[in-house]
Amino acid sequence: MRELFKQACKITNSNIILAVPLIVGIKMLDLYTFFSRAHMDSSGKVILASITVLFMSGVLCALWFYMVKGAVALSKKVFVLDVDRANASLGLFKTIPEGIGKFFLSFVGVYLILFFIQLIATPVVYLLGINIIGTLDEASAQGLMQIASDPASNTAMASFVEQLTPAQIVFFGKWSLLFMIATSVIMYLLMLWVPEILYRTANPFVALFTSIAKLFKDFWNTFRIFISLWLMGFVLLFIYTFAVINPLAYLIVSIIMYYFMVYLTVLIFLYYAEKYEK
Repeated sequence: MRELFKQACKITNSNIILAVPLIVGIKMLDLYTFFSRAHMDSSGKVILASITVLFMSGVLCALWFYMVKGAVALSKKVFVLDVDRANASLGLFKTIPEGIGKFFLSFVGVYLILFFIQLIATPVVYLLGINIIGTLDEASAQGLMQIASDPASNTAMASFVEQLTPAQIVFFGKWSLLFMIATSVIMYLLMLWVPEILYRTANPFVALFTSIAKLFKDFWNTFRIFISLWLMGFVLLFIYTFAVINPLAYLIVSIIMYYFMVYLTVLIFLYYAEKYEK
């Protein structure tokens, strides 16, 4: 398992160019989302913007994950000169049209399936929380309603936090822990979904079930990989929260976060290729 993490790090460093389309794609999505929110004044525009974001996400995922698959395949080849490896890594950009053509509809389907998973999981987690933790008191509910009515207001949020009692802090902490556990479980169940689409079947619905089956066939290894990545991601997210205060620290941590995203994806693809492609 340690060798897998080392090899994934080596592949990421050799193909750091993978971060370029990821960063550009995410920033384009952010800009479009920011622009559309400022101009969505009718239901028609909301629907159009949602469909556009769906298609943009499908294009980004199709081309980027296909490039990651190509980078993992390159790691199996032997290059005499470093310049040959660098040229091969740059050649991954040539696979962009092929990746979009093969998997665009697959990842549009992925996002639609994720939407329905969220629709099912949200009420289940909510009902579970009510039965285990309990419901919110009336005063806290009114405070949350005020924050929801004006989410951009830092004053309302600060005022609400200052008025929390120790019992309310514990209450919200339990709910946060519940949502974190539920999200982590779903993330674990979906860990091999994308590689299954890229390597086995372009049908996202079929790939969902076959990937979960493979997940539990090698439960201990997949669980160790997931826990390791989860802990690394948690530490980075914790640092990122405090780095927002300082622009330079924010820039450095943002670069590390993008690197971690590339490394995480390469590691999962590498595990899948080593386990099932041989």
